[in-house]
Amino acid sequence: MRFLPGTHRALGLAAALAGAAVAGAAVAQPVARAPRPAEDSGRAEAEAGAAPLRGSLGVPVAERLLASSDPEARLRGIERLGAIGTEEAVTALLAAVDQGGPAARDPRARLAAVRALAPHAQRDAVRQLLSRELSEGGGPARGAASPLGEVLRGTAALALARTGERRALGALVNAIVQGGAAGEAAALAIEAYPPESLQLLLGSRKRLEPALVSFLGELGDLRAIAALRPMLEGGDRAAQVAAARALARLGDEAALAKARAWLSKPEPGLFEATVEILVHLGAPEAPDAVASLLGSELGRLEGLRLAELAPAERLVPALARALPLLPEDARPRAVAAIGRAGGAEAARQLRRLTLERPELATAAAFALATMPGAEARAAVAELVDGPRAAKDAELRRLGLRAGVVRGLALRDAPGSLEGRLLAALAAPKGSSDRAVGVFGAVALGLRDPLEVVGGCAPASCDRAAVHAAARGALARGERALAALAPLFAELAAPGGGAAPGGDDAAPDAAAISAGVALLAEPRGGAVATSRLAALAEAGGPLSPLAARALAARDDEVVRGRLKRLLEGSDPVVRAHVALGLGSDPLPDSVSLLARAYRFEDDPAVRRAIVRGLSRRTEVQRRRVLLAARDLDPDEGVRALARAALSDLPRAGAPALDPPRAALATGVVWIAIVPNDQGAAAGASSRPARLVRPDGLAVPVVADPDGVLLVPAVPPGVSSVLLAPAAPPGDAGS
Repeated sequence: MRFLPGTHRALGLAAALAGAAVAGAAVAQPVARAPRPAEDSGRAEAEAGAAPLRGSLGVPVAERLLASSDPEARLRGIERLGAIGTEEAVTALLAAVDQGGPAARDPRARLAAVRALAPHAQRDAVRQLLSRELSEGGGPARGAASPLGEVLRGTAALALARTGERRALGALVNAIVQGGAAGEAAALAIEAYPPESLQLLLGSRKRLEPALVSFLGELGDLRAIAALRPMLEGGDRAAQVAAARALARLGDEAALAKARAWLSKPEPGLFEATVEILVHLGAPEAPDAVASLLGSELGRLEGLRLAELAPAERLVPALARALPLLPEDARPRAVAAIGRAGGAEAARQLRRLTLERPELATAAAFALATMPGAEARAAVAELVDGPRAAKDAELRRLGLRAGVVRGLALRDAPGSLEGRLLAALAAPKGSSDRAVGVFGAVALGLRDPLEVVGGCAPASCDRAAVHAAARGALARGERALAALAPLFAELAAPGGGAAPGGDDAAPDAAAISAGVALLAEPRGGAVATSRLAALAEAGGPLSPLAARALAARDDEVVRGRLKRLLEGSDPVVRAHVALGLGSDPLPDSVSLLARAYRFEDDPAVRRAIVRGLSRRTEVQRRRVLLAARDLDPDEGVRALARAALSDLPRAGAPALDPPRAALATGVVWIAIVPNDQGAAAGASSRPARLVRPDGLAVPVVADPDGVLLVPAVPPGVSSVLLAPAAPPGDAGS
């Protein structure tokens, strides 16, 4: 039978107090008629019994731990004082982190102290310490900068904002006015915990600083309009501009007249702000004003940003003229902005770019593929069937890929696409043409993955087809991915598709591609546990999914390896171990997740830990989820923790798990371009790891011509990491 530590301590305390009371009665009983000093003697004896108890269980023990040279002991001391929560304990905790001792120099100890002190943030001394942590974070003021600095700063800001108290909010507003990292953390904290009254933010200020005015616009609280409107008149121009921008963000047309007046009488340095106000308010003259910005050398990048914010067909000519004048890294953004603007002229400009600008052809083809309308469909069809496509294999592949993306994203593929894809299947094995056909046929459901792959023995395998079919299966859902599981188990086994050797043998490119089967087999399917462990520790594109499967098979043999992976340097692998521990059959895995959360600096890993905890039923999960819900600086972590603590999903339900097969229609299109022609071979069939916005890592391998199409990617920011070197057997054939 197991007791929770807190319960066990309470029972011990009750028993000890009862023992002291009995001892007192026994002393007094023989002298029932004795004078009062005998009663005092009994009381003194009882108190003597209680004093050692306090010394062994209370604040003194925590203080002894804080004085230890062991950092872990100091952390236990801080957490013990936080659990006690009395005035004496809070005072001792403040002294420990506020007097320059070892705890004050340890970012982990300071973060633990901030979390422990958060419930007491209304106390003056606690508020002052939290304000200091907000401004200093993990910076040089307390020693070397720490990766935990952002977490520490954000946690302190949230602790202050949760109070809703005037002085705490005043400290946050001061940080916003000063700007920098502290200002950003303060702004996010107030957005997370908006005050009951804006007057608590504004205080007695007679003049609102521009930084505070800008924040009021970003906060989105319409109660700010009353404080901002008077600033449009009088005061200096900077205050008027800041107020007009904030009001425009809030959708208040009181700023429109002022912006039009500035537009009619231009002033130096005012035009960009004026155009932004017009864009936010949807003014009819906004597109022409943005076009003027695109035509100016100094305002061109700001014009591009506003064109992305408010697409309009009228902007297409201006974007096309600005395109060659923009910095090279901004040109793909301009191409995408043309596609989002839409219309016949946009389709014409994008078609021209695919034919005349090879460095922008991929961006232009993707824009056409995702642009609604008959004009864009016709342009894609010309890339597939046009006279130039018949003579230019590279252009033909570009058109086929654009057609497939259009079919996946818009369900509006050109009519001739299906026949062209099936014809490409007859191209020579290992060729880029056949790889494009395989990907399109599988992704659009024209062929099953294994049907086009055929056999894949080490001596005879069309690896390019395996790469393409595996990526195509991502668009077909869990059943198609699961169908690849036997192939992956065969290829991943030592001596299968891997290089010769034992469990530590590196997987070849075909095994990496077929590893997408692990999305549908979170426990690893038929792959041996020893092989999963080797893949998880190898550090390649397969490592994250192998680590997740290994964690789901946790036992005494693999526990040590899981701990090392959970403490490793790769945050993506750490996140997948946390996801796997959610399905761990051992109940004490919840303790691994709880410890991992304490000082994890990567928000993506903390999200994965919360997802893992959402599947656990042990009571220990609740304390971590409450801390994540209330004090985690990342909004995604807080949202997941709120969901995990709500009635839906219930404990152990898989609702917070990333889907095994994403239901999204987004497609990532990447062209791997070598830095110099001598490295061209390095782009061919290059393995990579794509981390989706939901945190899952997808192992992929490029086509022989260095192009990656990855379907079924949810909306949001994805990241791609190319493998540093080609694994064995990486040739296309």
